[in-house]
Amino acid sequence: MSENLQGYVKGIWSWSSSLSEYGVEKAIKDSKEMGFTDLFLLVKGTTGKVYWPSKIAISVSKNNVVLPKASEICKKLNIRLHAWFIVSQDRSYLQLNPSSGMWGIPLEELSHEYRLGEHTCFRVSTSVIDFTTDQNYKEYLFSLIKEVVNDYEPEGIHLDYIRYPNGAWGWGPSQIHKLRTFGLDVEKLLKKAIQTWGRNEDGRGFLDAFEHGDPDVLKWTELRANDIKDFTQAISQLIKNMRNSTTFSAALIPEGGDPNPSERNFALIHCGQRYQDFAELCDLMLPMAYHQDFNRSNSWIEDITKTTHKIAMGKSRVVIGIQAHNNIRAHEVVETIKIAQNSGADGVCIFAFHEVFKNEEMRFFLSRCMN
Repeated sequence: MSENLQGYVKGIWSWSSSLSEYGVEKAIKDSKEMGFTDLFLLVKGTTGKVYWPSKIAISVSKNNVVLPKASEICKKLNIRLHAWFIVSQDRSYLQLNPSSGMWGIPLEELSHEYRLGEHTCFRVSTSVIDFTTDQNYKEYLFSLIKEVVNDYEPEGIHLDYIRYPNGAWGWGPSQIHKLRTFGLDVEKLLKKAIQTWGRNEDGRGFLDAFEHGDPDVLKWTELRANDIKDFTQAISQLIKNMRNSTTFSAALIPEGGDPNPSERNFALIHCGQRYQDFAELCDLMLPMAYHQDFNRSNSWIEDITKTTHKIAMGKSRVVIGIQAHNNIRAHEVVETIKIAQNSGADGVCIFAFHEVFKNEEMRFFLSRCMN
């Protein structure tokens, strides 16, 4: 575990554009005054644009001084800066490398229509990269991380979207070849996947097969989880080899830390996220426990916190992602922060800066809660 992780983490996620609009120095000073100890700053988002004057990035934002300024001010004010990278989405990269898009299942058997979000025009995604198989993208992402660690020495590197979008995605030629190599019945798996996520989806077939111990489905699920684990481990090794004190963290879908085994199976099958792996590899695990988005009461925060701690077994610290978006009331945010703390969380991280700092009531209540 990183030596930098001292005390209770009071973090906030922020888009670089939000800091730029607010004023980088003022944003960080105000965050410090509110009691935040950690800033998770988005330096490469879903568009692929980066927010530093990169020599190697495909697309550089006009606000390319955000990271350099934030790095300087955070060091001055003793706020830990975590450079936040979106992993599986990069539209700039895909515009140059359209064949790198992730493959989806056919919508019907013997059909040439494939999933693409809510559309059915293409078999390959125009927004999600087949990141676990595209070696060129892997090298590109790693080179961006190396540049940030070398040039700005952030306290941490933070990964997001380190997952498959859902079970309907990740069915490209290389994945199919791997399945055949392991002796799996690919035709049966595809048929079950189309039943579950195709045009006439039942939403359950694949999950039921997993829970009934279907050996092909179990192995398929294991292979996908191993893909995510291997990719995460490679980044962990990269940054630890460069600067061992760098904190390594990941934002995780909350179902992986749910006490209900069916919810954890959902996270595993759809996204390939196995919390045990992230506990082994990360200094911080950040379940995004946005309870209102999931139509849960705030007591769900306690469930996620305690279950994630059990899974982590002290190998990784557990920082709970707290919802401040979608018009949630300030008192509800404060209540969820208190629930996380009382449930044994090692910290909280609020999503997101622009939601907090545009809302005077939210700022007032959070300032009292954080300090």
